[in-house]
Amino acid sequence: MRKLSSLAAILLAGLVITGCSSDKNEFEGIPAQDLYSKGQSYLQEGDYNNAIRHLEAVSVGAQQQQGYGEQVQLSLIYANYKLGEYHKALDAAERFVRGYPNSPSMDYVFYLAGLSNARLGDNWFQDLFNVNRSSRAVESVRNAYGSFQTIVQQFPQSQYAQDSANWMVYLKNRLAEHELKIAEYYMERDAYVAVTNRIEEMIRYYPDSEPTYKALPLMQKSLEAMGIHDSAQKVAAMIEAGKSKEFPTITKPKYSEQF
Repeated sequence: MRKLSSLAAILLAGLVITGCSSDKNEFEGIPAQDLYSKGQSYLQEGDYNNAIRHLEAVSVGAQQQQGYGEQVQLSLIYANYKLGEYHKALDAAERFVRGYPNSPSMDYVFYLAGLSNARLGDNWFQDLFNVNRSSRAVESVRNAYGSFQTIVQQFPQSQYAQDSANWMVYLKNRLAEHELKIAEYYMERDAYVAVTNRIEEMIRYYPDSEPTYKALPLMQKSLEAMGIHDSAQKVAAMIEAGKSKEFPTITKPKYSEQF
């Protein structure tokens, strides 16, 4: 049985290699310009799989010689994003930033990178059942925030700047919610030092957020439990001062049809 399994694995690997070779040679002999034009046509039609196949077949040398390598890479970022291949879109975006650091399309690349990470931070199943996602996909949320922040700070005149700013507000609140969840987790386990340290970080990074205000009573209780009464009184004063504060309702920006 083991020999049969090994043989099957070898045959399967052979089929995979053969398939890859066939795909690689599929466009052999076709001029790069024709592949590029066909890829762009598929992109316009919304046939992203075929667009990617043709654009990836354009040789790097031909791209550079004919001057459309930058557009090929931009198209690959977009096509992978539209297919829901967000990790591939991010890889392509990273290659673009390295390869074309002075491109006038850099804001567009960062915007697609931000949207890709924002999508990775989403989960349709959790949306469907209205489950709070603040404790999930945090790294993607942080990366999305960083991309949108880059646009706002480095490309303030970009057409994507305002939407990026809106995303930053939403994502920052999600990150604050995540920190609150962790503080609550530690509080349930009487880990008072961990609670205090976590909320101190929230005060530092998210001072004006509603989750930070909600975390303050946990900090007060933790300090009291540790016998640090003077600091607990200071936190109590912060809670009292914030009682009349109104926090804006933060809604998630909508993805446009284009993106």
